[in-house]
Amino acid sequence: MNQMMKIVTVLCCVVLGLVACTSGEQGAQEPPETKANSSAATSEASKTSAPQAGNEETTQAPTTTAQPPANTGTITGRVTDEDTGEPLSDVYLAVGWKSVQLTAITDENGRYTVPNVPAGEAAPVFGFHDGGYRYRASSFDDGLDIMLKPGETYTYDFSLTLLNEPESEPEISNPSLTPDTAAPGETVTFEVTASDGEGGLSPEIFASNPQIGKLVLLEPTDQQDRYRAEFTIPADTPPGDYPFAFFAASNGCYVNSAFPGRTLSVTG
Repeated sequence: MNQMMKIVTVLCCVVLGLVACTSGEQGAQEPPETKANSSAATSEASKTSAPQAGNEETTQAPTTTAQPPANTGTITGRVTDEDTGEPLSDVYLAVGWKSVQLTAITDENGRYTVPNVPAGEAAPVFGFHDGGYRYRASSFDDGLDIMLKPGETYTYDFSLTLLNEPESEPEISNPSLTPDTAAPGETVTFEVTASDGEGGLSPEIFASNPQIGKLVLLEPTDQQDRYRAEFTIPADTPPGDYPFAFFAASNGCYVNSAFPGRTLSVTG
């Protein structure tokens, strides 16, 4: 009898783990009951260094210095390796992936800052890292319902687990950006081919540039495994080169091991 109870318990844990990994369409929805001590959260204002640029070698774009709107807040934190405890650089943060659509990247100390997060809106945080790491979702992995008050700074520290199972990762290829040179206020089109992955491909298919701070969510097209999105360059974007990284998630919590990139040149 004891042996049968142990088997039932193990099966239940496996089922719950799969449910947590199928964030997909539910990523920006209300999360399950909040878990205590799953991350650090504070409403005290804090100063954090600006995130570093992406890993594609290109001309560094200027950093904007506009003051944040009064009805926004900031999400900040630190990302580490689950096994070693060491900080992880070049982790892409996706905040409010279906509505807010902001992004940042961790620096050499694993720290990140996402400013101008609209107050009163759901702002789940996702962490994506290449090289075989599992992605992380604040709402499902930590049971957090992140919604900021005006002027609030919310700290979300978390760790990523190295899976290194390439056979389970989604495949991404043929990224494109047209036109690749445009002025602020103009619209460009992102496309990428994405497929497979453990548990099937999740709707979380992104192009991200931390310097502009915007996340682009690509949607399915009529062409099989091809995804597309239009993006209007913010009016206050300074001239420069802005590398975008493409990445996708599977319902089994896997991410493509290499993030292909395309660079957008913004003219004056």
